[in-house]
Amino acid sequence: MHDRYILLKRRKDLTGMELMKLESWTLNYPELGMAHELKESFYEIWEIENSKMANEKYQDWLKQLPHTLGLAFQPLVTAISNWHKEIFDYFDHPSRLTNAYTESLNNLIKVTNRIGRGYSFEALRARILFTEGLHKQQKPKYPKRSFLRDPSLLINNMLLREVINEDKIYLHKCNYGVDISTLIRYLGEGLF
Repeated sequence: MHDRYILLKRRKDLTGMELMKLESWTLNYPELGMAHELKESFYEIWEIENSKMANEKYQDWLKQLPHTLGLAFQPLVTAISNWHKEIFDYFDHPSRLTNAYTESLNNLIKVTNRIGRGYSFEALRARILFTEGLHKQQKPKYPKRSFLRDPSLLINNMLLREVINEDKIYLHKCNYGVDISTLIRYLGEGLF
């Protein structure tokens, strides 16, 4: 019953005893072993440094996918085909940003929704997003520093909001949203 967690773990993270259990499962059930190897080779794609090589490795992985296991991996293949550009753009971004923060925030809102009564998801999200004092804000180092009116100077400056006034651009403080640790503390103290 608990051996399924061994199948979910990466092979490199398994202990000696877990490796023995995995071998016994994969030797007795070859199709399970093949599915596990496909899972491992799929995870190896995410260790590649650029989108071109990652896409080539994914295409090779897709060719290895046998017809008998196609149904098991269909949701994964469909998701990648639907979001192909976005998924493989991940490899070319140096900081490898993900949507994990947003997903964690939505999960906290859903937990709050289950605990409370009479709230809609939208009302809870609005309360969390717009409650004053929870947001992490930061002022720019030089708030009154101005630039010539050249849009190319601010294209990559995503953290600061610009306000154009005649021939100058002034940078103002930005709202970075609510830290998850702050939300957890507020939820734990019953402040929502």
